[in-house]
Amino acid sequence: MQTHDHLAQGTGSDDPASPRRRRLVAAAVGVALALTVVGGIYLSRREPDRATAQGAVATMAPPAAPTMGWNAAMVARDDTTITVYATPGDLPCKELVQPQARITEQTDTQVTVAVGGRIVNATDCTTSGLRVPLVVSLPKPLGGRMLRGDASPLPPPTFSERELPDLASDQRWSPHSSHCDEGLCQGYNGPNGSALLTSAGRTVGGKRPSVVDTVQIGSRQGTITGSAGTFWQVQWAVGDLTYSLQLRPSEGETLSFKQFRAELASLKWS
Repeated sequence: MQTHDHLAQGTGSDDPASPRRRRLVAAAVGVALALTVVGGIYLSRREPDRATAQGAVATMAPPAAPTMGWNAAMVARDDTTITVYATPGDLPCKELVQPQARITEQTDTQVTVAVGGRIVNATDCTTSGLRVPLVVSLPKPLGGRMLRGDASPLPPPTFSERELPDLASDQRWSPHSSHCDEGLCQGYNGPNGSALLTSAGRTVGGKRPSVVDTVQIGSRQGTITGSAGTFWQVQWAVGDLTYSLQLRPSEGETLSFKQFRAELASLKWS
């Protein structure tokens, strides 16, 4: 009550100082309003900046993995499972980290597969540069379409498991780790210490060993070279690619030409 009375008295018209007080009150109210307006402008300017910054962080996408090339592909017997082989290229003592393959384009004439990842310094230079197999699946068979990489102007060689014997269904042969500088290869350990090597690569010219005989490999014509004391090998061409199968006897043993032909006939060809 005392506060209300005091305010009532302070605003009376008969107070000789009331005009001056009114001016002070008006000035104080004006300053308060001015601070409120200025503060509102300041806040209105600061708040969008903070929202904009938050929005930029929230919508920022992670950097895409750099695209790299792959230098060979193998099409599985189902004609929809594709294995591409990626490497760090000709860079010495480098290796790939978390490489991934994906299909970026499919048309009636071609399929494009991109490989992304990082190239880093290898922890072991003696094993650096090895190709990494990456698998992609097609929604429909590859058929006669061309397989391409998006990082190379020319399509890498594409091989087919259908051109090779189905050794996975033959329990006598067990695969082991294999490495070849060009094309693709796979080694197998066989019965009685024998060894078999399948390989595929681009057809190259040059002098070849003397042909011992020819043999029908599915719908292809194969040429046989070799000898009983070393190894027998059969090669057959598919377009600009050459496939081969090499059979070695166990150490210290020999394998006759007749035995080699019998082994070829026992293999399952698709």
